[in-house]
Amino acid sequence: MSTADEALLEPREHIVTCPTCRAAAPWQKNPHRPVYSLTCRLADLGVWLDEGYRVASDERDDVP
Repeated sequence: MSTADEALLEPREHIVTCPTCRAAAPWQKNPHRPVYSLTCRLADLGVWLDEGYRVASDERDDVP
């Protein structure tokens, strides 16, 4: 088996985009996934605790 064939058999490192800072973050071996770092993780937690994330709804007064 050639070196090129062996390279194809090795799993690729999956890279995701951090939803907080938009940096590229590895998925495997990242204890803070899906975010980039502990700082991003704590910033995301702060938004949750301040109720910054909301599900859009169609609130109308005439609906029972």
